[in-house]
Amino acid sequence: MNRELKFRVWLHDTKEWGNVSCLEVFNSTGKLEYLYQDQPYTIQQYTGLKDKNGIPIYEGDIVKYARIKVESTEFAKGCFSSKAIEIGEEIGEILFIKPSFCLSFDHIRYDDIMPMCLAEHRYEVIGNIFQNSNLIS
Repeated sequence: MNRELKFRVWLHDTKEWGNVSCLEVFNSTGKLEYLYQDQPYTIQQYTGLKDKNGIPIYEGDIVKYARIKVESTEFAKGCFSSKAIEIGEEIGEILFIKPSFCLSFDHIRYDDIMPMCLAEHRYEVIGNIFQNSNLIS
């Protein structure tokens, strides 16, 4: 499986995105080495998916998700096909919960979150938890 590994870093003190050109967190003795020694930061990983507009989706992004309802399923020529209709939208946060990226909604319990799977065409990035936390509160 070839998946592009990318990261972004949020600098808490200056409230801006920092550059991540090389990600080395531990030195040879196993001691943690900080990318930004003088301020706290949060590293977020790229999910490997893009939203319906082609924008990369990262851990910590806030996305709008189009809910669908399957109206019918048919089996023809050895394949199943479904007819689905969009029934609304929800807003949630992208989280990494081992072993996968998931979409979490306020009204859904932590142990009931939804794996992102391959529904990227139904996601739209509308912000992130640092700059737009009001979207999910």
